[in-house]
Amino acid sequence: MKQARHIAVGSIIQQLLSIVIFMLLTRHLGAAGYGIVAAALALATTLYNFSALWMTPYMVRAGTKQILYHAKLGDVFVISGLLSFCLSIIGLLSLILLEDFKIVNLQIYGELPLLMTLLAGLFFLNLFRFGLQSTQSFRGYGYSLWMDKILYLPAIVVLFFYGQLESESALYANAFSMLLVAILGIVYFIITHVSLHVKSFRWHEFFKATMPILLATIALYFSSPQFVILLVGNLFSVEQAGFVGVAFILYGFFIQPIHWLTPTLLPKFTLAMECGDKALLQKHIEKLVFPFAILYALGIIVFIMVAISTPIIPYLVGDDFRTGIPIITLIMVSVVPEVLHILMIPMLYARQQETLIFVANLAGSLSFLLIVMLFSDSSLLIFIGFIIGTWIKVAVEIWGLRDLVSWKVRFGSLLLFGLFTTLSFFILMTPNEIVLGVCAFIFVMLGMMTFEHRFVFFDYIRQIIGQPALVTEKS
Repeated sequence: MKQARHIAVGSIIQQLLSIVIFMLLTRHLGAAGYGIVAAALALATTLYNFSALWMTPYMVRAGTKQILYHAKLGDVFVISGLLSFCLSIIGLLSLILLEDFKIVNLQIYGELPLLMTLLAGLFFLNLFRFGLQSTQSFRGYGYSLWMDKILYLPAIVVLFFYGQLESESALYANAFSMLLVAILGIVYFIITHVSLHVKSFRWHEFFKATMPILLATIALYFSSPQFVILLVGNLFSVEQAGFVGVAFILYGFFIQPIHWLTPTLLPKFTLAMECGDKALLQKHIEKLVFPFAILYALGIIVFIMVAISTPIIPYLVGDDFRTGIPIITLIMVSVVPEVLHILMIPMLYARQQETLIFVANLAGSLSFLLIVMLFSDSSLLIFIGFIIGTWIKVAVEIWGLRDLVSWKVRFGSLLLFGLFTTLSFFILMTPNEIVLGVCAFIFVMLGMMTFEHRFVFFDYIRQIIGQPALVTEKS
């Protein structure tokens, strides 16, 4: 818990600074201006995810083993970092080619130098953080969470008072703040924690561990916040992208406390698997994953009620966002399955179930894309599709951990799925329609309960007709 406390303190400071920056930008830039900021960050983050993020579980898992056996990070950190940097360059070159062939219009999201600077900031800052995570230097990790924000906020204030605060200048300020902290941090980290004499990197192990994650990253992208922001910006307007950007910022605030724990989980579960401690994973699900999901479910219900019945959203981010309240509340509904996903995914990585992670992401994204194709003229139905896709991804992950998940947790997850899927439709309903919606919710829940306990039902029928019962599904 001491490790999580360092991350919690760093995250709280980061969130307080981010809230101030967020309110300054949304109030000053408006929905359209903030939409450009959100879209540019989404595009830069997309490039980063495809070039580097998919290597993270391998870097942390293999790096943790190097620290365990050699007390230093070695070629795993260096080779993975260089490879991801080269892939970042290839991603930028690909983007230039797409613009030359008129497939992508970068003018919507900012100039190429701006995207290059944002990508560099994201890459080097996260490389530093992944190294700290591998060495379990969580005190330094906590500091790294807010150091760039403490530089970014004064830059925003100076730009504001000099009348130069625009979408592009805000993005440059963000990028240079990340770069400064990242470069200083990486230099210090290499001096203190990296030794080129430690060598355990194997290309076949690297590809075996990372290729399923790369495929999972590609699959997950098509139901990610970055894709949703870019999709809405292209299908509807930059203003709509601003609404979605604000929704995902609030979404991030809600799930931030979960990220206080997650950097400690993958190293911890990796060591547990090395030592054969399966009970630790079962305890994690029973004592942490599901209780947190229930807690967040209550919080999201309260947030939605307050957001719909009071002017809290316009008060926080400005009147430009008043018409985006349905969009913001719909996206917030997906926080609950995302909490389940974030807390379970380190167990799948530690158990080396990368293929199942790919299947889960693919199932969620295909479900979302199918709804997008069917209802591309309605942004609200697209967001309901986002919620359903997120729950489908979580359902596959629970199935992959079925040897650790009791029937009570599975049933509770089904209950939450039915509740929040129905709640997403309630947001768009009139009072009369809500009554019908409640009846539909009860029907859906009865159907899901029947499906969950179908083996008990089939065994009962077989006993009536005199046939031997089947072996029921294990909890």
